[in-house]
Amino acid sequence: MKKFLTATTCLVFLGLLVHGAALAQQTTTGDRKLDSLLGKINQQAKADPEGFIRQLSQKHNVPEEEIWQAKKLYGLSDGDTFMATVLSRIFKRPVGVVAEEYKKNQGQGWGVMAMNMGIKPGSPEFKQMKANASGSVDHMKTMAKAKKKQQKQEMEKERERNRKIKDETQGKGQGKGKKK
Repeated sequence: MKKFLTATTCLVFLGLLVHGAALAQQTTTGDRKLDSLLGKINQQAKADPEGFIRQLSQKHNVPEEEIWQAKKLYGLSDGDTFMATVLSRIFKRPVGVVAEEYKKNQGQGWGVMAMNMGIKPGSPEFKQMKANASGSVDHMKTMAKAKKKQQKQEMEKERERNRKIKDETQGKGQGKGKKK
């Protein structure tokens, strides 16, 4: 019985530890909808990290290399990278400068950082950040669907090629199997 209780206690503790670590990595702004969108960005960007950075670069007119460098140097999640890029464009600062400032004050979150930079909740700039996040999520979903469709088509073509090869090796279509 003691072993069972000890094992159960350890499992509960490990579960709480993992849950706490997951929450610690979550991007927070203080706005539920924006936080949800950033969480979705984190999930969607895993499927195509290069496409995500390319999209950020194109949409916010920031060089891809600058975004990659800030992401790697400051250990940003994809949601954090999104926020750093958006704020860098709004305030005309390099992504690395915004990311560095965020890392210095990481416990406060992006919402406090945005307010410190002059973006108030409910302001047009804040609403634009939400719209950009929503647009990014939608774009990534569309790109993921297109990629899945392309993969499915490529698999179908491969299956068809394999069928033709199999038929040729078995002599089908060449008249070898006919009776004389």
